[in-house]
This record gives sequence, structure tokens and C-alpha cells, in this order.
Amino acid sequence: MSIAGELLTKDWWAEGDTPVHNDSRVTFFVDGRMTMLSMCLHYLKARHYIYLANWGVTPEIELVRGSDHRAGPDGSPEQEKLIAELRSYGVQEPEIAFWCSQPLSLKNVLAYAVGKGVEVKVLIWDNPELLGNNNPKEAHKILTQAGITCLLDDSALALKHPAESLHQKISIVDGTHAFVGGVDPLIEQKGEFDRWDTQKHLFSSPLRRTHEGTSPHPWHDAHALIEGPAAGDVELNFRQRWNDVVNKKELDAELIVLEYTIAPPVETNSVVQIARTIPRETYTFAPAEGIQGIAQLYAKAFGNAQHFIYLENQYFWIRAFGGLDVAFLGFDNPEMETNAQKIGEALRHGATMAIVLPDHPNVGRAFTDAGLARLKQEAPEAAVEGRLQAFCLATSETQQDGVHYRPIYVHAKVAVIDDVWATVGSANLNNRGMRDDAEMNVAVLNPGLVRGLRLMLWAEHLALYDESDLFDVARFLGRQQQNAEDSARGERIWQQVQETLGDPFAGLRMMVERARDNLQRYKAKQPLVGQLLPYLTAEEATQQGLNFREAHGWIEEE
Repeated sequence: MSIAGELLTKDWWAEGDTPVHNDSRVTFFVDGRMTMLSMCLHYLKARHYIYLANWGVTPEIELVRGSDHRAGPDGSPEQEKLIAELRSYGVQEPEIAFWCSQPLSLKNVLAYAVGKGVEVKVLIWDNPELLGNNNPKEAHKILTQAGITCLLDDSALALKHPAESLHQKISIVDGTHAFVGGVDPLIEQKGEFDRWDTQKHLFSSPLRRTHEGTSPHPWHDAHALIEGPAAGDVELNFRQRWNDVVNKKELDAELIVLEYTIAPPVETNSVVQIARTIPRETYTFAPAEGIQGIAQLYAKAFGNAQHFIYLENQYFWIRAFGGLDVAFLGFDNPEMETNAQKIGEALRHGATMAIVLPDHPNVGRAFTDAGLARLKQEAPEAAVEGRLQAFCLATSETQQDGVHYRPIYVHAKVAVIDDVWATVGSANLNNRGMRDDAEMNVAVLNPGLVRGLRLMLWAEHLALYDESDLFDVARFLGRQQQNAEDSARGERIWQQVQETLGDPFAGLRMMVERARDNLQRYKAKQPLVGQLLPYLTAEEATQQGLNFREAHGWIEEE
């Protein structure tokens, strides 16, 4: 599908940092299983170099699990089919043998690449112990012992605000492919927050276990694969950050990352831009005021919205969180103030907005509640007419003593505007994502691809299709390598999803009805159908007679 000329006349793009591409391709992945499987495939196929920069890393995290790793005994039809699929993805025989015989942990996969002569470098935020539940120094030790070159980036310590972070989640393979999004290869809080999860977001799963042997909270996320010259913009960002750390710490000059030839163009119908947030006083390559490319993207996209805004995010803070979960004590946040005003203007002109949020964010729930209240103030008629909807996600399981519920942690950072433009990345809708953390997003103008992202998300939340169906759809829409059978299946499922959810307003009505029905099911102690529930503010949850707790929301059982 080519992009209509009228869409190209609108200004969607950030200025002053990275170029806009008409020669690059994007594939969207929903949740950790799909994302990490693709990462593992590309890491094993690497011939020259692999670069990673992450908020956090767990070297032992298994990137590929269950039947994706071993489908059956050697020689079984199931295992032979898996091997045939690996071959269709371009995986060579030595890597297939490795795949079938070794745990596919991040450490093992990267060490295998090093053993083949591939240059591997990993940059991890040196997270102060008081601010996080992961251990960057231990990760550095484990990766280094495995022969992987790893640096800890303490550049955020120069910031005025001690809670800010180096939040990018990126990797680059051979300069031709790059991953950008919300998924870190990480398990934190003693296994409680494992980024690997399936689109079913099961209440419990033997493939996800905490240190105590229980199942961690389900985790919903989104990521993207970039092919072509735009991958070079992700690599430039890594090179700038890595070399800045090397120079600042006066490390061996041999550690410097060199500039490689930009990847050749690929066939595409997309217009693509990589955008980033770089805080001031953090890196020498950035201007004094920092870089706010992602804030520019959001402001322009909200300003362009005519019919429909769909968001998934961990937060929606108009004011900046300063450590106390009391919204009126927050600091001014001009970028989010602009976003609220532009969303309000779109709503007043008749647009519809829907947002998916976590019921139990790690911090700042009162700030999100205040952000939603602000939108209702901006456009009260939209709230009355049902054109402003907020959801959260949950899962349920029937056990011997009845039905139990768990919230699904929404970590995805997704925006879809009018089914023509979308962004996926690491930036939250708050002061940190817009200005105060190091972030990276990819933005795409392509109606078919963008609609596909929305439909994959909605089909998951409504539980309309099997996970393997949605994986084939993702690869079909992104023009990824597939065997003929999977490609045909992906196209067939794509047509079915379009028939069911293609009209965003009809699809939203389905979501509203499902969320309301699930709220009644929750109150009646019945299993949920799909994942959707209404997002209830503290006041609304209390009015509904639900057990709301500031740190846990209302879905979490005591």
C-alpha cells in the first residue's frame, strides 16, 4: 500500500537530529516472546558485529523458550519442522546445532557469536543500587567473563535529577538490522518482572518462574525491527554513547567503535525516522540543551490527529514525578503540557482517543490519574460521548479455591494516529521520556503497517486469535523471511483481522463492551474473557467498592 500524497504533506517528523528515510523497512513485534525470538535469530546470523545498549540486562535470561527452542525429540516431526523453519529464516547448520543443543540465554548466544569472531559490545546503564532492582555490575562481570566486551555507562550521574536513567533498549546487527522498543533482555526483582512473556499473558506458566518458583507478573510490551539505512541511525546513537564513555573514562583506544558503511536501501512503502531523547549535561556529543526528538514526534503527531488516537504506555503524567505520589506536588513539564493541549484540541474537534495503562505502575499512579482528569477537563464532551476511553489489562486462572486475578504490567510505549502513523520505543509519556531520560523510538508513516500494529494489539487484548497467528501476521506485514505456508497463513489471518477490527470505531466499541463485561466478571469472581478491563482511577475504583491500594491498584489480590 503506497502512502497517499495528502499524508506526505503533513509534518510528522522531528528536526535537528536524525534524517527521515524512504529507504528502510520496519517490522513491529508485540511482547517479549516474539521480540526475543527475532533478536536471537539475528544475533546467531551476525557475521561482523552486534551492539546492545540497555537500561538493564540479565545475562542468564533465556531469549527462546519452550517449543520455540525444542519442539520435540530429535527426529520427531515437530522438531524437524522447527529445524526447517530455522533454515527458512536463513540460520546456518552450525547455528541450528547450537540452537538445538544449548540453552539460548543472552550470555550463551552472544558468547557463541564472539567465538565465531563477531565483535560484540554491550553498554549497560550503571543503575545506582537505590534506584533499581537489577544489578548492572554483576551483569558486567558475567558478560566479561564470557568474553563479551561490556561497559557500564554512568553518564546519568551528571544529571541534576537523581532518579533519571539511560533508558534506551536497542541493538544493532551488522549495520543492516536494528532493534528499538520497550523490551530489555532483563528479569528484575528476583524474577518478579521477566520481560519474556507470550501474548496470552498467562496467570502462571512453567516458562516464567521467579526465584521462589512462582510465576511472575505478566508483562506486555512492544518492539520494532528496522532494516536498511535507518538502522544506521540506531548504530550512530550507540557509537556516540559508547565512545563518549570510553573517552570519559580514558579507556583503551582500541575500544573505540568505528564508523561502518551505511546499509543499502531496501524495498519499502514506509517513511521512517529514528528519534531520541538525550538529556542535557549527559553526553558530549549532544547540544547543551539536549535532544528532544521524541517530544517533537509526539507533539506533531497529536497535532495532526483528525479521527483517532490510540496509545499504550506505562504512564501518562502531565506533571513531572519528583518522588512523592501526590500529583499537585509535581514539577512543570512543558512537553507533556503541550501533548495534553494538542490531544484536547483533537478531542474537541471530534476525534476519539483510547489509552491502555497498567493498573499497578511501579510509581506515579496518582500522576496518571491526574493526567486523565486533565484530558477530561480539556474536552469534557469527549468523555460524556464516550470518545475518551482508558483501559488496563489483567489475566485470570481458575484454581481449586476459585478464580484468581493478576494485573498485566503494561510496559509498551505505542502511539497510533489515524491508522497512518505510529511510533514504538522506550519513551514513556512523561517528563522522563520527553526530556530527562536517554530514550529511542522509531516512527513510521505507512497505513497498512500501522493498521497492522493496532490490529495485532487489539486482537491480543480481545483474545481473538492464537499467538502463532499473530506472529505470522507480524512477519507478513514486515516482509520478513517466511516459508510459503507461513506467509500464506499470515496473509489469510491478516485479512480476517481486518474484517473484524479494521474499523477502529467498531473495534473500540468491542473493547469497551469487553472491558465492562470483564469488570462484572471480576466482581462476580468469574474468569475473564480476553485481557481488557476499564482503567479506574483511585476515586472510581473506591466508588465501585473495589479494594484500591495506591501501590498495587485494584486488580492485584492481597
